[in-house]
Amino acid sequence: MKELVTILLTTYNGQQYIQQMLDSIYLQDYRPIEVIITDDASIDKTVSIVKNWIKNKAKEYISFKIILNKRNKGLSANMSNAIKYVHGKYLFFADQDDLWVKNKVSVQVEYLKKNIDCEMCICDRSAINSRNEIICRSLMRYEKINFCKRDYKDVLRNGSEYPANSICLRTNHLDNIFPIPNQICEHDTFIVIMAVHYGKVGYVRKSLTLYRIHNNNLSGNYAIETNKSFFKLLRITVKTMKRINQKNIIDPLIIKEELIRRFDEDNIQFSTNMYSGKKKFIFTTLVILVLSNLRKKKNFYLS
Repeated sequence: MKELVTILLTTYNGQQYIQQMLDSIYLQDYRPIEVIITDDASIDKTVSIVKNWIKNKAKEYISFKIILNKRNKGLSANMSNAIKYVHGKYLFFADQDDLWVKNKVSVQVEYLKKNIDCEMCICDRSAINSRNEIICRSLMRYEKINFCKRDYKDVLRNGSEYPANSICLRTNHLDNIFPIPNQICEHDTFIVIMAVHYGKVGYVRKSLTLYRIHNNNLSGNYAIETNKSFFKLLRITVKTMKRINQKNIIDPLIIKEELIRRFDEDNIQFSTNMYSGKKKFIFTTLVILVLSNLRKKKNFYLS
């Protein structure tokens, strides 16, 4: 029997795509799997869709647990609250609106089995639209991600752009990786920094996650590359800059506190590649940014 894998699926008002995501998890060529679905007080039909879907599925070597928050806690708390129910040797994080390639779990688990120096591995992702059409084949190539294994110091020096939906994580040290502080802006980065204390980050050069880009994405990632209107791009750019400034100010302070508390670290230095500090943007600068982002579109769709 293979080792148990846990898939943690966080949901919030995800009725539009949740069934497709569940289908792609169910069709994985790996077993045994436990799926933990933790809903953050959705007010749409997400929970009823999930319950009805589970009711009609065979449960051979796959189990489902649903956690229902009575009030909205936010993504980090929703995810952290579910960690105590994890029983698998490997942990995956699933987004409610994505799709997975059918061998995602088996490929990433096999990578960690062969690379015992790695605490986690990252897969490449393709971007899809609301019709499941691929609009960017390799987000790693588009982002110019280095595929070399990286250790803790390397991550702090060169930054961390590892989305949770690409991560496969060993579960030996979850007590020290979680919980994620509620105030953190980028929960993915927090997970990676805590995890690389125990081993390196490895890479699978295959697009195993299909990341869906649509109008209601929580992160707003790649909204700039996929919108055509100049004025809409201007609004998105302003919103993105506000989020980046919030991340650059709040996250390093919280992460330093947690590194001291959890690992008794001192003299923690983040590079400007990771947290570049607060930026001021006047209107002219924003217009220049929008125009440069318009040029990025071509590279995005060709990647």
